[in-house]
Amino acid sequence: MRRGRTLLGTTMAVGAAVGVIVTTGVAHAATFNTPVVVSGADDSEPGIDVAPDGTLYVNAPVSLFSTLPGSPSDVFRSSDAGATWTKLPASLKANLPGGGDSDIAISPDGSLAETDLWLGNSTVASSTDKGQTWLANPLQGIPGQDRQWVAATSGGRVYHVVHQIPTGLWVSRSIDGGLTYPQHMLAASPLDQTGCICPPGNMVAEDGGILGDKVGGVYATSVGGVGFYRSTNGGLTFSNTTPGPASNATTDAAFPVVADGGNGKLAVVWLAIDGNTSSVLFTTSTDFGATWATPKTIVSGGASVYPWVAYSGSRVVVSLFHSTTSGTPDSVGSSAKWFESFLDSSNDGGTWNALQTVDATAVKSGPVCTQGINCGSDRQLGDFQQIALDNAGKAVMTYVHVISGNNTEIRFVREA
Repeated sequence: MRRGRTLLGTTMAVGAAVGVIVTTGVAHAATFNTPVVVSGADDSEPGIDVAPDGTLYVNAPVSLFSTLPGSPSDVFRSSDAGATWTKLPASLKANLPGGGDSDIAISPDGSLAETDLWLGNSTVASSTDKGQTWLANPLQGIPGQDRQWVAATSGGRVYHVVHQIPTGLWVSRSIDGGLTYPQHMLAASPLDQTGCICPPGNMVAEDGGILGDKVGGVYATSVGGVGFYRSTNGGLTFSNTTPGPASNATTDAAFPVVADGGNGKLAVVWLAIDGNTSSVLFTTSTDFGATWATPKTIVSGGASVYPWVAYSGSRVVVSLFHSTTSGTPDSVGSSAKWFESFLDSSNDGGTWNALQTVDATAVKSGPVCTQGINCGSDRQLGDFQQIALDNAGKAVMTYVHVISGNNTEIRFVREA
């Protein structure tokens, strides 16, 4: 049965530290408001974005794949810091295919650009009225698409990355707000990915003008590392660097994630699985990914999956699903309980406050399958959860909570 939209309340102090090892576990507990249900319609893989005026948006696919018209992913909006949410009209997206993977980018003027995967390509759409109406185009560009992301700068420029099998990661540029993408460049080849047939992690962009935008994104490699493609000329040419060097671990069980702190400052997190252990690694760059600091482990002990990162000023925040049961996401026993969890740093990741839970209700019990569409079960949490920093500097998170069986809801929680 599908559940209607409800609110779980308005205030609750959560944040008890959980029993894990954090690299520099400074004792500090943030507090979080009571989680709010954004949607009870079994949507998946929610993403969160913050507009310049403080409006919050959550986007979420409605299914894994679709070729049928009339299956766009959902977008929700909040104008009261996440206390209440409104599902936005599909508008001209309504009769186009979608519902696979989705992502939204917000330009400095507040306009929205969306990408919505279907079998074969992506429907892209733009809105200049906070998502009340949309222009849409069912053919983004490069055919044979897998896992796309978008990032925006000023002047209607939107960047779109997609994994095109077998040629690699392609970055396209739009100059009309994300409705058409006439420029396409190969950003990372299978050789750059060391043979890993892997979809990319997310992407970021810094405003520098039509010939000076900085664009970059992360990806896993087959040698236990993480790569970064980067452009400093608006996506016309790309080079690749290495945030995470080769290791004995595997790094393709979850998307690596990059956050832009402004002025060339980047932060990257990724999940590393080594034997029967899972941990979260972190590194930074001060020159938009030309060079990287030595990675450090920021969460170990228990089991971790699907970390995400946000960065503003000198504050870095990380969210993830965490269990105190030791092991890897796929190998923990049926009694393992997973919680939406959080840790932060106020000095660019130099030291970290202790990992803590932000929702006292477990999001899921038992294993979490990280094999994507090859999963036979335990797939309810999708492939990620997300965190952002709002205009007040507060952490905001969105994630899937399993109600029962395969019935899920999307939740939102904000730092108090």
